[in-house]
Amino acid sequence: MQRVLIVDDSAVARRALATRLGASGWETVAEATTARALALSLDDVACAVLDLDLGDGDGVTLAKALRAKHPALRIAFFSGTVETELVERAHALGPVFSKPDDVEGLVAWVTEAANGS
Repeated sequence: MQRVLIVDDSAVARRALATRLGASGWETVAEATTARALALSLDDVACAVLDLDLGDGDGVTLAKALRAKHPALRIAFFSGTVETELVERAHALGPVFSKPDDVEGLVAWVTEAANGS
């Protein structure tokens, strides 16, 4: 089974998103830092969901590093940040979903992304 990578420095957000995706049949791997996410093997990861504000970096920088290793990896952002410049940079790499209001939109995106749509 393909998994969904979740990277968020909030334990509550990681658990909540993993639980919601699990209810839709997805297996998840969740990490709190960019360093730990970059150390993972992503061979069985269908897509990644990244927070924009991470304790040891930001989701845009992480997305670029993940794509350098896995160019076809589909990436979305799930964040409560309102920093306009960061959000604009994220939009160039994938959709940005508002935390926590747009969790259902994110789940729909994961399904489409993992199925290659």
